[in-house]
Amino acid sequence: MSFVGHIRDLAAARRELETRRLLVVGGAPDADRSAFLDAVAREVADEAGLPVYRFRVADAGDRSGEAGRTPGEAADAVVEACRGVFVVHPCVVVVDGVPAGAADAVPTGTADGSLLAGLISAFAESESFLLVGSTDAREGASALPSEGCADGWALLTRAAVHCDRGDPRAAGPLLRRAVEAHQVAGDRRGEAWAVFLYGRMCRLRGRAEDARRLLHIARERFRAVGETPGEAWACGELARLATRSGAPDPDALAEARRLHERAGDRRGAAWAHLWWTVARADEPGFPWREEFTNVQGRFHGVSDRLGTAWTLHHHALTLARTDGTDGVGGTGERRREADRLFEGALALFEEADCPHGRAWTMLEYALRSPAHRFLNGEWAAEIRHVFHGIGDEAGEAWVDLAEAGPSPDGEPPYELACRYPTALLDTLGWTEAGEPLIPRAARDTQPEPRPGFPRPGDRDRPDDSRAHVRLTLLDDVPVPDVPARIALQVVPGPGHPWSTAPLPPLTARATSLGHAEIDPAHGVPADGAEFRFTPHRPGSHRLRFTVEDPATGTVLQQVEAEIDVVPSDPGPHRPTAPAPRPSARRA
Repeated sequence: MSFVGHIRDLAAARRELETRRLLVVGGAPDADRSAFLDAVAREVADEAGLPVYRFRVADAGDRSGEAGRTPGEAADAVVEACRGVFVVHPCVVVVDGVPAGAADAVPTGTADGSLLAGLISAFAESESFLLVGSTDAREGASALPSEGCADGWALLTRAAVHCDRGDPRAAGPLLRRAVEAHQVAGDRRGEAWAVFLYGRMCRLRGRAEDARRLLHIARERFRAVGETPGEAWACGELARLATRSGAPDPDALAEARRLHERAGDRRGAAWAHLWWTVARADEPGFPWREEFTNVQGRFHGVSDRLGTAWTLHHHALTLARTDGTDGVGGTGERRREADRLFEGALALFEEADCPHGRAWTMLEYALRSPAHRFLNGEWAAEIRHVFHGIGDEAGEAWVDLAEAGPSPDGEPPYELACRYPTALLDTLGWTEAGEPLIPRAARDTQPEPRPGFPRPGDRDRPDDSRAHVRLTLLDDVPVPDVPARIALQVVPGPGHPWSTAPLPPLTARATSLGHAEIDPAHGVPADGAEFRFTPHRPGSHRLRFTVEDPATGTVLQQVEAEIDVVPSDPGPHRPTAPAPRPSARRA
């Protein structure tokens, strides 16, 4: 979805509307805003040959003969009127005159308690275009959810969109504010979804243990509030964690699909069906062609372009990697069909504004279609640029591998080895033409380098001759305003002089780089250094530990740790502004 705070260039607004099919406009006087909405609607409608329907929230009570309705009742009337229009046939719908009261009202049956949520719910299964206008004309303000207001559900929605785009970095700040908003409101269901999205974000960033812990917590909270669709999504994400080790769990994905179907969640069932099919696609004899076709039909049924795009991507990938025993035809025919599917996936990823899927499709299309690749001498630079745009260094490393080819010693490059488990990299294969068969699970995460992983320049120094700092969180689930214990150890390798002698009286200094307290400020590793970490808000907290030799004043090692703090349950806490996050530095 797109949020526009001020009226701006008509062409830019139209492009956003055509890409996302949703445009929210605020921060302008009534006449200017209405004229702008009309112009956008007319341009899109004329080119597409669609009718235009217009609603004003302020008039909803008068049209029904029930003047004096509350904002919530007016919002209900607009949502129900739009629901009938949207589902019947494609059109352009303009909902204007949305005051702040109606935007924050609670229409009956809406998923998240806002007028915008109700409109999105009605709009979800249609092919229509939706324009929404806010009457709040204050400079830089919008009556609809934006980053500047504490609408927890809107913040969660925006965080989920960033994760769908493959840009989890942008989701973190939104999730922190969403957690605070739900806690202030005492909304346990909202908190459960926030914890779930934290877990999903951790999975995307390759932090498997954090993701597993958070997703288990989210699943239990969903069960506690009777949120069956949420429980199904948590089960599906937990099952997807197994793919990171190269051993997918199709049975768990099948169970998640059954949970979605029992909850009546057609979209969730479609995604679980897709990942179940992907998990089994490489099994001999598995009817992947029929299953991918069925999944594509499911996504069409709920108008999910992103799901359709990933289905086409994996269908094309399977087709390109099979041995020709599926009855498709000769090599040329198979390649043409795979090219058609890749092109369809690429177009849908562009429409859905998903650079992560677009980059992976461009890469696989280039690898499987030499003619396509050689038409563009800058193919690798172009794909690397898309990965770089969302901060996906792991994706860039796969492009580097594809361009360089297999290494003479058969070892994976450092940039991949430091990010992915060995079990996953062991499934990397190569074609006779020297093209990589990249594991499917590689596109499920954007892992960061593992702390302490030896760099190429360190390989001539045996790891057993070095000493390392080990941090252990002694309390399983850190929550706000409750101390959590952290143990710090200096662990010498078997070839290090300290392995056969007592540790010297080193000093470990602890520093919080966020809104948290840590004490004591110093500890002695030889005596068993233990620190108490007390965060004052949910979210990701960064700590720095500096190990020094007090006799010489030398800094021996400096490490940083990131700890996820989940919302306390139950009971709200007083929200506080997050402290600025310093740039990470490692010695």
